[in-house]
Amino acid sequence: MSLTADAVKAKARALGADLVGIAHGGVLDRHPPDPARPQTPTRITPDDSKSVIVLGRRLLTGINRLRGHDDRHKQYSTELVLTDLEEIELKLVYFLEDAGFPSITVPPVHFDPRHYDAKGDTRGPLSLSHAAVEAGCSARC
Repeated sequence: MSLTADAVKAKARALGADLVGIAHGGVLDRHPPDPARPQTPTRITPDDSKSVIVLGRRLLTGINRLRGHDDRHKQYSTELVLTDLEEIELKLVYFLEDAGFPSITVPPVHFDPRHYDAKGDTRGPLSLSHAAVEAGCSARC
């Protein structure tokens, strides 16, 4: 089965994604944000890194009205939105795999424990913010 970028984006939106864009894996591989510590699709899977689909879900506007970054209501509301996004991701992965495209999800807070930095510079295997820009989501996709 063949899928177009537009079909994948339409499916993601139908599943509830507010933002969706697709970045070329090769471009992300050639231009890592920090070449000394590359965060690229091939670090995750060299076999299936042709494209990176970036999804976004809007946060609840009410959480911005709560003072303090450590407000439990703010944290809980954000956790619910992230759970919703994870469910959208999983359904999109099943859609892609049913069409013959092996797929995985990369959680926004994922990192390799072998690369943990106690000084606070721990990075995941893929820079999701750079993937979002490359996918056209720096404004609104």
